[in-house]
Amino acid sequence: MRPRLLVVLLLLMLSACNLTAQPQTDEPIIVPTINPGGKPVVSITAPKQGDEVVVGTQMFVTANARDAVGVTRVQLLANDQIVKTISSESPSGQTNFDVLLDYTPRSEGQVTLQLIAYRGAIASDPVSVTINVRRNQAQVTATVPRQTSVPIIDPNDPTCRLLTNVGLRLRSGPSVNTQQILLLNAGTVAPIIGRTGANDWFQVQYGGRIGWVAAHNPANTSEKYVALYGNCFNVPVFVPTATPTTFIPPTPFPTFTPPPTFTPPATATPGRADLIVTTISGDTNVTIPSGSTEVVKQYAVTISNLGTGPSGSFSNRIVLPGGLDADLGVVSNLDPGVTIVLTVNVTFNAAGTYELRVTTDSNNNVTEVSEVNNMGSILVNVTKQ
Repeated sequence: MRPRLLVVLLLLMLSACNLTAQPQTDEPIIVPTINPGGKPVVSITAPKQGDEVVVGTQMFVTANARDAVGVTRVQLLANDQIVKTISSESPSGQTNFDVLLDYTPRSEGQVTLQLIAYRGAIASDPVSVTINVRRNQAQVTATVPRQTSVPIIDPNDPTCRLLTNVGLRLRSGPSVNTQQILLLNAGTVAPIIGRTGANDWFQVQYGGRIGWVAAHNPANTSEKYVALYGNCFNVPVFVPTATPTTFIPPTPFPTFTPPPTFTPPATATPGRADLIVTTISGDTNVTIPSGSTEVVKQYAVTISNLGTGPSGSFSNRIVLPGGLDADLGVVSNLDPGVTIVLTVNVTFNAAGTYELRVTTDSNNNVTEVSEVNNMGSILVNVTKQ
């Protein structure tokens, strides 16, 4: 009996060991998220702390606001004074809301720029950055790089363009009830080819698509969704086709004697296209940051058809630093008077002066008025910290 009792005791001890050796179930890892009932969160991308700007020079504040429910608006303050408010195009707000707000300092000294994001009446904790406003360019510290958060636009450019301050829906017509084609990110530049009579919608050409964007917040027209640049005096007004409200029966086809046969006049020969590289916009002074081997900058190439006929399909090339010849894309067609903007990212990995040279209709597929004006270039001075 005693050996049996010993065996039973040993089995009980082994079972107890097996139970205590079983792996414990891990508790789930909780990933922090934005509290749906909490505050929105906002961050400033540019400018950086201590950046310098000259009095009367327009600068841009780029920022991102996030909220689990939706950011409805963002407010910019300068030294505790409200200078700009921009709302989301969506009445319910956006969970990820990028903004680009312009600001022009009017006096020298330090300016604290502050951003606050809102979900309805609920405000985020403010974030701020302090910049130094100088009287003239000679006072700006040479080692401080110029702000490069948005494309450079020539105010004397003959083409009318817009710059989006927020993400905007490109629509098929000048109404919120029309179909959405795509979404333009904040900071997008596009040529304007049409407008409504009230200037509340603009027709643009972007990425081979043509569509409409809202000019401002319909609930508050002082909140501009876009900023206009260039010569916008001759932008045509879009006139919608009237829809008849009364049915008019067709007039019966009359009986008549056929007129004498005649030869119709010859159809006029279409005019020729004339493709020109209007501008190349981007940083002309680039700094490779300390500790980095390269820096990437974006350049916008504007190509216009200044001729009297359509171009048809044509290709474009760009010569990059080091003499590398790269493809800039193919444009399916450019009608007379129409402009298109192509963008390209350029990598700089050494100090020096480089020429970015663009050739439109690089394969000579288009019969043009002039074949000698298809090139444009820009010089870029690269330094290394």
